[in-house]
Amino acid sequence: MKYIRQVLLMMREEKLFSAIHIAGTAMAIAFTMVMAVVYYIKLAPIYPEVNRMRTVYFDGIITMNDGEGGGASMTYFGAKAFEEWFMSSPNIEYCSPTNLAVGRGKYSSECQGFVLAKKGEYMEVILNWTSADFFKIYEYDFIEGRPFTKKQVEAREKVCVISEALAERLFGKDKEAKGQMVTMENGLSVRVTGVVRNGSQLTPDSYADLFLPYTLREDKYEINSPYTGHFSIVATVKDTEHLKALKQELAEIEARLTNNSSEILGWSTSSVEMGKKHVELGKDMETHPMHTLRRNNGGDWYNKIPNSQLIYHFAGLLFVLLFVPALNLCGIVAGRMERRTAEMGIRKTFGARRSTLLWQVVTENLVLTSIGGIIGLVISWLAIYGFRLELLSLFFDSYMMSTAPIVTGEMLFSPLLFVGCFVAILVLNLLSALLPAWLSLRKPIVESMMEKR
Repeated sequence: MKYIRQVLLMMREEKLFSAIHIAGTAMAIAFTMVMAVVYYIKLAPIYPEVNRMRTVYFDGIITMNDGEGGGASMTYFGAKAFEEWFMSSPNIEYCSPTNLAVGRGKYSSECQGFVLAKKGEYMEVILNWTSADFFKIYEYDFIEGRPFTKKQVEAREKVCVISEALAERLFGKDKEAKGQMVTMENGLSVRVTGVVRNGSQLTPDSYADLFLPYTLREDKYEINSPYTGHFSIVATVKDTEHLKALKQELAEIEARLTNNSSEILGWSTSSVEMGKKHVELGKDMETHPMHTLRRNNGGDWYNKIPNSQLIYHFAGLLFVLLFVPALNLCGIVAGRMERRTAEMGIRKTFGARRSTLLWQVVTENLVLTSIGGIIGLVISWLAIYGFRLELLSLFFDSYMMSTAPIVTGEMLFSPLLFVGCFVAILVLNLLSALLPAWLSLRKPIVESMMEKR
């Protein structure tokens, strides 16, 4: 407590130093916490993507050219590929087709449709074609009703699930949406089986206004091959052992496709040309966090390095965010320590140990840094919420954000973020205060006491 009282006294006496120190800390913590919140939203288990640690993504059938020049091409999965290769796998817990490029965000041409609104007018919505397992992979809270079932999907029943926001737009705030009919632009009318609590555009793999059974899509099969189509696939695995077994299982399918691609996939490719190519289904198959770190950062470098090096890379970036402002604060603290050299010399004369003085300086600095850190944390929250459209569109798919994205309390006030902020404050404090204080306290007592003021 005595150190805190000394700091408060010092803040009144040295207002400029205190203001600069607190402001510098606040800006450093604010910028660091904005980045921390962004990556927390991208990586952490948040509604409705609570199973991210067990979620894997399959973008499509990738053909790698092993011949001169290399290159690759990709075709999306058809319904038959999903049903034969994934749905029946013993190593997959839940899986679902999705009409979106899963793990890379939505493409407007793929996911936008129109539904009939009041007074015969059409409104634009974001839709997704899925299976019943989609609502087990992504655990939505159902405000009304329930998801459509596997039997309803297989029977091609004309049913759907809609978001809370769409239900309000279509039927009004207080009217029950369950059992109501929704008419699509193409004339398809579907019955609402359930209404889910709104998601956020910041979780693009699960975000949609309208969910339809994939079996209702008229063009779900390609003319050349039922194995190619318009779907990506999302799945969950129980543990790493099942993930390894799934990789082996898909490797066997890839070998069969490479040898019989013309027959299975309907490609008009000669056997000579196919000898220079191979097929991949689960390239760099990883669970959501590592998948996102790789895919959301452009360039081949991210795809080639091992997981440990990738983690060190992002940890290094975080350290730099704190190290640069710490250098500036270090100079400020060093200047203040020069002014306190005589004081420290006198205290040494009366028997104060160097470790005691060092602890005092670090503690005093920690109080200032903590005040700045709390201010910086509040600034980061205000910036993310107040400028969420302008700020978050820099880190997320901007075409998903025609309106300001939903930023939930879960995204901002996570215990993990509070712990991260506290650690950042400690690191910044040690980087800025420890070295100048240690160097100043190494001076001999006589030299310290002879310092002119």
